[in-house]
Amino acid sequence: MSTPNKEKRLENLRKANEESHRVIVESLREALYRLLVTKDIRDIKVVDLIRSAGVSRGAFYKSYYLVTDVLADDIRAITEDVSAAMGTDIALNWHVILRTVYLHRDKIPLLLKAGMGMEMLDQINRSIEAVDGEEQALRIMAWNGIIFNCIQHWAAHGFADNPDELANRMAAITTPLFEEEVVRQ
Repeated sequence: MSTPNKEKRLENLRKANEESHRVIVESLREALYRLLVTKDIRDIKVVDLIRSAGVSRGAFYKSYYLVTDVLADDIRAITEDVSAAMGTDIALNWHVILRTVYLHRDKIPLLLKAGMGMEMLDQINRSIEAVDGEEQALRIMAWNGIIFNCIQHWAAHGFADNPDELANRMAAITTPLFEEEVVRQ
């Protein structure tokens, strides 16, 4: 039989472990992005990353297998944030997408430089898994391809366009393509 004190200690330990894990993951992300500024992803070894992050090898392997897994994890988090905010209005979706991407404008070129473009597209395409019917899946793939290519193009041009102005332009271009049926990522 558990005592209230023991349960409280276990809960506190769980919270401390979660916080420790969050700090380690964030340290690894920040360190990897710093390294990517001057190195190619192929030249970054686990030992380089853990030294830069100030974490142990065990802490790295508790969450990741490869250095690129850190980037894939970050891509997943960014994509989930965008997907959670998406709705039925295409114009509003463009604003959500491009504002979120703009918040990560320092990371996106480094992700692309690291060869993570297909990982980005794969994460964007995860929305297709929940779709019934090939026609709808194809429409969403087309929508996702437009999103990905817009982000790639914007990144290649140094995010020079204002996100809201670009969102308005993209909405004007894509709304006629998808106005028959709502596209939801």
